[in-house]
Amino acid sequence: MNNITPMFANNSALNTIRERGYGTAGFDIGVAPLDYLVVGHGGLMERNNSSKSVIYRTDTGTELGIHGHGYKPVAPKHMIDVTRNIIERSDLSINGMEEIIRTSHNGARTFVQYRLPEHTYRTSDGDTASLSLLSISSFDGTWPFMISAAAIQHACTNLQVFVGGEVSVFKAKHTRSLDIEQGGRVITKSLQLFHRERDLWQEWQGTGCTDQRAFSFFAQALKCKGALKLIAAGFSRAEDVMYGLPRRNLNLEYIWKQYHSVYSKRLGHNYWAVYNALTDWSTHHGATRTSSETNIAAIQNERQQLVRDAVRTSHYMKAA
Repeated sequence: MNNITPMFANNSALNTIRERGYGTAGFDIGVAPLDYLVVGHGGLMERNNSSKSVIYRTDTGTELGIHGHGYKPVAPKHMIDVTRNIIERSDLSINGMEEIIRTSHNGARTFVQYRLPEHTYRTSDGDTASLSLLSISSFDGTWPFMISAAAIQHACTNLQVFVGGEVSVFKAKHTRSLDIEQGGRVITKSLQLFHRERDLWQEWQGTGCTDQRAFSFFAQALKCKGALKLIAAGFSRAEDVMYGLPRRNLNLEYIWKQYHSVYSKRLGHNYWAVYNALTDWSTHHGATRTSSETNIAAIQNERQQLVRDAVRTSHYMKAA
């Protein structure tokens, strides 16, 4: 018989994505034991076995990470296959889903973003936001295999990182026996996270914030000690604080400009505008050094964590 019913509702949409391959993550990896040389008897060099192994790209020979012999590396292509399988087994609607694959640090870190347009909601300021999933993995010990949830706000294309509740939707160690079925069940909870975040955004829009407090919050988020010292010394204007710094802080300047010139005018002087200025920075601002631009995916991920930490530790935003 030819009438075969797909086992998973998302099978057709995922097959289309699978046919596109793996982008910059489409390389294989190898593992080799490490040795080291020491000066032995008579001044001769002796080779000794190390307790570590090196993980490397088979296409370029580039070193990706060093781990103990018991470490089981998961190739980026396998990580992407697992992520696709997890989404396929979830209850999410993925018609029209977009997959964006990026790597950094010569392939040591892999980022895969999924944009799900069918899960789109209207925000309190009249914009719309769609559910987004980010899958990350690394060979250099930065992260385990993890999928987290966020939202793409359409008017400004900011990635609105989720800050409330449990942000990590699914996390697992680097092994080839990742529990795909469990991952599919857990990732469906991202819809519940989305609803809670929307409520939080609405509260922020109704909570006023002065320019002085907004700038202080940005300085705290960036851990800019120089700016915080000047604020504590009585400097009240953002421009005076930035002028008084021993050297320019390009990240702080960018966030303040976006807040003062764009978001406070569009959204009002409230914490929703503060949050949008932060996520604009974490999403769109380039690396402050040209040499770091090739690792922008990793930089953006680190910035998103700074946004989460800043909001979670803020007395005013938690009270909103």
